[in-house]
Amino acid sequence: MDNKYLVAKSYQSLPQVGEEYTVNGRTYVKVRTKTGDLKQVRTYTQKEYNKYNPEVKIIQPAKSRRDTLGFGEKGFIWLFKGKTPNATYENLNFFRDSPCRYTRVWGWYLPSDIEMPDPIPVDVEPVKLEWADVSLEDQLIPDDQIVKAVEGLLYDAGTSEYVGKVGDRVEFDCTCTRASITQGAYGLSYFYVFTSDDGNVYTWGTSAKSLDEGVRYHVKGTVKDHNTFRNNKQTILTRCKVEDIE
Repeated sequence: MDNKYLVAKSYQSLPQVGEEYTVNGRTYVKVRTKTGDLKQVRTYTQKEYNKYNPEVKIIQPAKSRRDTLGFGEKGFIWLFKGKTPNATYENLNFFRDSPCRYTRVWGWYLPSDIEMPDPIPVDVEPVKLEWADVSLEDQLIPDDQIVKAVEGLLYDAGTSEYVGKVGDRVEFDCTCTRASITQGAYGLSYFYVFTSDDGNVYTWGTSAKSLDEGVRYHVKGTVKDHNTFRNNKQTILTRCKVEDIE
């Protein structure tokens, strides 16, 4: 059926008879009903028709957090474990040029529905992070809990142990394995990592002392807290007194 004029949807299946005409400033056309009678019905310009018959938009349901992050139906994503401490950073160009994505919580990763690039750098290996390990009732668990789950996959367990209880005074000989300086609103801040002679790791943040990496020290400090970093236990210190070991 080749109807020439726009009419209401209820009349669009009926044949139009004759030409469009005007009555009292409005346009009409005759249509033949199923009983054979002629009926006068309004005709519309495209603009009028769109106004009275707006397009029905189908709203797609929002993607779940699981799908947005790439876990999808398979329920996992690929993380990349470095075989050396700085392997992922040293292969930054590979990750940037690949279909991998980045998030501050677990670094570079690949959704499970995307094919693994071939080849991948020899000093990294893909490991699965399961949705079930980072979610509860289909919602992500807090970031600090995710970090622990991720570090358990990306880093081998360290040999360091927690030392003392919060408030205890501890004393040990050690080597400063990291010394960093940051400029803050109130001046310079120093952050140190110590590895004691018995293999335990301590950290200390202060604004009052400047130490050097690779140098041995004797440290007395108060236990402030315990945490893990890259799957290695650390004892956090405060109010430290540090002396060079001759």
